[in-house]
Amino acid sequence: MDPIVKTLSVALLLLSIFLPQPGLCAAGEFPAQYLELREREIRQFGAELFTAGEYYRAITEAKRYLSLFPNGARAGQMAKMIGDAYLLGQEWAEAIAAYDEMLARYPDPPLANEALFHKAIALVKQGNAAEAERLFQLVISSPDRTKRAEAARWEILLLIRQNRFDEAERLLRDRLRHPEAAPETGQIERLLEEKRTVRYKSPLTAGVLSALLPGSGQVYAERYQDGLTSFFLNSLFIVAAWKAFDSDNPALGAILTLFELGWYSGNVYGAVGGVHKYNRQVDEDRFRSGLQRLNLRESELGRPAGAAIIFTYPF
Repeated sequence: MDPIVKTLSVALLLLSIFLPQPGLCAAGEFPAQYLELREREIRQFGAELFTAGEYYRAITEAKRYLSLFPNGARAGQMAKMIGDAYLLGQEWAEAIAAYDEMLARYPDPPLANEALFHKAIALVKQGNAAEAERLFQLVISSPDRTKRAEAARWEILLLIRQNRFDEAERLLRDRLRHPEAAPETGQIERLLEEKRTVRYKSPLTAGVLSALLPGSGQVYAERYQDGLTSFFLNSLFIVAAWKAFDSDNPALGAILTLFELGWYSGNVYGAVGGVHKYNRQVDEDRFRSGLQRLNLRESELGRPAGAAIIFTYPF
């Protein structure tokens, strides 16, 4: 072959390789494809970590996603996943803060309703029932139906927990506002009746009993070991002080009497505190029973990576 022809053939081959051809990537398309692949990679990896229970690593990946793709198609979901991961990790304050940030940046339904609902759950666990109740009302009144049924049942259950029976009955009768609670109406009515008939123990009775006979107030509060211990210690110091005075040892008797006054006052205080704990435990037991009977023990947080994540409330 002629050297000149050979050289031209090689040149044409090289041009065909390096020059862009019709139908292939235009200028700037390769970076766009790379960013799309990178966005999908971070999102899927974070979802896999979340599904596997690696909540804090999932939070790191979600924050990385939001840093690189704040306006990405799944940015709202990733922001919500941060709150969900803190919730599953039982970090209530951090979950609330994450949901607040997510709602400020991505306020559109249905993610907003889900974030409000799970923020309310974190508030319940923190002991802020009033704010949780307000958020449940926002979910119920939203045009979006996401989580509405669960929120209606939660609101009524919180009222029952706080012995606000008239308000709970009024909400139960309000079919226009709470039609979602209708399937569980029978269970709610039974919960109301059972809670109304709960017999709490009296702190005053416990204090008087322990003042008359040390340890008897603890027995009244069904803290039998505490009652036996209180009776034994108070009896021991009373007998010891009496023996000291009877043996003409007033200094030792005074010291023992001083100690006994401490044990005696602690016995009365402990009896009153024991009744308060007993009553709180009664309320918690009824509350847990309500969660179970109203199908509120579990809730679906989302479906990252196509798998449903079910959150069991730690109550």
